[in-house]
Amino acid sequence: MKIESIGKMFALGAMMGLVAVAPVRADDDETPLSEQMEETSAALKGLRKAPDFAAKAELARKGQESTLNSLKYLPKMFAGMKDEKVKAKATADYKRLVGQVYSLFAELELAFLDEDDAKADAVVDKLKDLKKEGHDAYIEDE
Repeated sequence: MKIESIGKMFALGAMMGLVAVAPVRADDDETPLSEQMEETSAALKGLRKAPDFAAKAELARKGQESTLNSLKYLPKMFAGMKDEKVKAKATADYKRLVGQVYSLFAELELAFLDEDDAKADAVVDKLKDLKKEGHDAYIEDE
């Protein structure tokens, strides 16, 4: 990863406004982080088939849980970062993004508890955008 790429990564600012859902994938290998991200993604995808608001609220809670669990891990790309200052900033930004995903899942749960489809749709759109931005930032270029 080039230093310029890292700079661009921070310039994204309010990324994940995760993710997007499933916020950030470590890479194609199965890792504890990728497993949590898959659970987060599954919760979001499951919303299409959920039969009612109660089931959708439960999926939002599962998304919150897996998102929170993902904070225990860092993307694999961080292991290769030599500059500790850059690594510290990237770590803080990653945590910020994952925190935003968690917050959006909480908003989504509230929307379902209020039985507000329009609000839920808007939150899902934000989660999808956040996911894309997080993946763009934290998945290494091939």
